[in-house]
Formats: sequence, C-alpha cells, structure tokens
Amino acid sequence: MKILYFLFILVSAVSAWICPVCGTENNSDFCTECNLPRPPEGMEYVGPSTVTIDGKDISVGPFFIDSEPVVCRDMLDWLDGEITGVDQIPIYLTGQDALIMSGESIGDDFKDIIFVRYTPWVIYKNVQGEVTGVTVQTGCFDIPATSVTFDAARLYLNDRGERLPTRAEITAAASAGVISLEDTWEVMSTYSDFISMTLSGIIGLSPGALAMFSANVTPDERVMWEWTRDAWNQPPDSIADLQSPYALIFKPLNPPVEGTGLRESGYYNVIFRGVVSLPWIEQFGN
Repeated sequence: MKILYFLFILVSAVSAWICPVCGTENNSDFCTECNLPRPPEGMEYVGPSTVTIDGKDISVGPFFIDSEPVVCRDMLDWLDGEITGVDQIPIYLTGQDALIMSGESIGDDFKDIIFVRYTPWVIYKNVQGEVTGVTVQTGCFDIPATSVTFDAARLYLNDRGERLPTRAEITAAASAGVISLEDTWEVMSTYSDFISMTLSGIIGLSPGALAMFSANVTPDERVMWEWTRDAWNQPPDSIADLQSPYALIFKPLNPPVEGTGLRESGYYNVIFRGVVSLPWIEQFGN
C-alpha cells in the first residue's frame, strides 16, 4: 500500500521552532512572518541562490532537502508493497537480472530467499515466486539505501511528497553545507561478510580482494554518488528530461564531481535524497 500524505501536516504544533528564513519564533506549522512551512523532520532549508554550472549562472529557488540520504529502513515497507514477484526485483534494485541470486546457490536452508549481490537487500519468496517480504542484513537498517534504480527512487520520493533534486539544487545544497557525505568503504564494510557469502565466496575471492573494497583510494573517490533528477548532458537551466536513459549523478564535493548512470540500473555506490520546492516563499521576497 502506497504511502500518500501531505508533507506539511507531518508535525503538530507542539513545540516552538525558529524560522530559518526570517528568524521568527513560531508555534504553528507555518511562519507567521514569511509563511515558510515548518521544516519537515530531517530536512534543511536552502534559500534562493545562484550557482555557477559549466560557466553559467543559474538561479535556484528555495527548497527543503533531506540532510541525510534515504536509508534502508525507510524503504522496507514501501518495497514490500511494490515488489510482488521475483521478476520485479531488478526493476527496483540493481536493474540487472544477473545480480539476483537464488539462496539455493548457498544451500537448501536458503531456498525461500533471494539475495541481491553487492547489496544488503534480502527478499523472501514462496514456491509460486511471489515476494512475501523485503529486509536487509542485520546492522544495515540505517545505512544509505544503495542499488536503488532511478525510477524506484523517483517513485518512492513521489509517494513521500518529495522528488529527486536537480543538478542546480544539489549544487546549492552542497555549497550551503546542509547535506552529508557518505563513504562507500564505510557503508559497504557494514555488510562485507554478507558480500563474501553471496558473491566473493562463490567466485573464490575474499572481500579484501574485490576492487570495490580497495582502501587504496582517496577520500574523495570514496564519496558516494547521488541520483539527480536531471539527464546527462542536459543544460543546467532546462526542465528535467525524464525520457533520457541516462541520469546525471553527483558527488557533493568542492568542487562538485559529476558523472552518468543508467536510469534502469542501481549501483552499490549511488544513493539518493529528496527535495521539496517552495516557490511561494520566493514570492514573499525572502
């Protein structure tokens, strides 16, 4: 069952909050001075700004953005409601049939389990091939949700009343210092033993021998990529092209690093977060 709700009725007016736009103390869900909604839990306000992309100045309107990426725990119920059959798993996770592994490859005790290689995701199924549950390995509930395809990330955020950030928005958020950086090594080390069981053990390699686990890379190279709403090679001041098979992915570094990813795929080192536009705030001159 999809989660549909109106974003700005998430928090009751129990505690006072300070408006990040005008500094007014409020007890209601909207600022009495500038009409800004109370920032949803876990989101930060980014005011109107100008960012420079490819040598061009781009105006960015105000928005809220998740300060932390979506984590596995957030998606479990949603994925459980979305994925009904084993054949649907790649649509949401990895986009690659080759990475969907039957637990029978390990032993009869795992015959009702589907593993998703390179990831902590675990899918339970019945003999008819119907999915009966979605979870992650112990200790992985609060790590960033990786290997989620572009369309799955977009649909999930839409059901939360959010969307993926544009290239300009995530650039503005990174410049404002309101979003976190995630280290691929730290995230994947959380489930390295699980990867050893489902992948490297089968092909005769230890986790340490896998290229993705190499510690001999710089901290910047280990920062995880993020999905953006924009297409690869799309002009930064144009409307997002959702028909392109390629999306622009982003590392919120200084300076930012950009790359490309297939929208039908999910990657072990690509995460995502949501934004909410606030066009009416700009109209108040804030």
